[in-house]
Amino acid sequence: MNRKDTAAGAFFVAVGLLYGGIAWVSLPIGYALNMGPGYFPLLLSSLLTVLGTATLLRGLLVGGENSPFGIVPWRVIVMLSLATMFFAAFLRELGLLPCVFASSLIASLSSPQIRMRMAALVSLAIAVFCVGVFIYGIKLPIPIFGSWLVN
Repeated sequence: MNRKDTAAGAFFVAVGLLYGGIAWVSLPIGYALNMGPGYFPLLLSSLLTVLGTATLLRGLLVGGENSPFGIVPWRVIVMLSLATMFFAAFLRELGLLPCVFASSLIASLSSPQIRMRMAALVSLAIAVFCVGVFIYGIKLPIPIFGSWLVN
C-alpha cells in the first residue's frame, strides 16, 4: 500500500463528493444545452471524484514503494485557506481591487522565502490585472471598491 496515494485519493474523493453534493442540492443543474449554475461545479466535482477514486485504488492495489507519509505543510494549507475565505467573505464589502490584493498577500505568506515587498508588488499587479480582465474586459457587476471604502 502506498500511503501518499491512498491519502491523496481519499482527500480528492471527499472534496469531490462534498462539493458535488452541495451543487446537487443547492443549485439548479440544467442540461448540457441549457446549463444551470450547478452544472459546471457538478461536472468538476465528478471529475475530481473519478480521479480521486483512481488514485485511491492505485494506492491500495498497486502499492509500490511504501515511503513514509511525510510532513504535512500546515502553513501552506492554513494560509491558502485563509486567503480563499477572506476573498469570499469580503468581496462585496471591500470591492475587487482591495480584496484580490489582500487575498494575494495572505496567500504569499504561505512561503517563508517570499519577501514582503515583492509580495506586495506582485499582489498589486495581480489585483490590477483582475480589475482589467473582470471589470473592464468581461464587465462583471462587481465594484472596484466596495461599500466599506466608498461612502
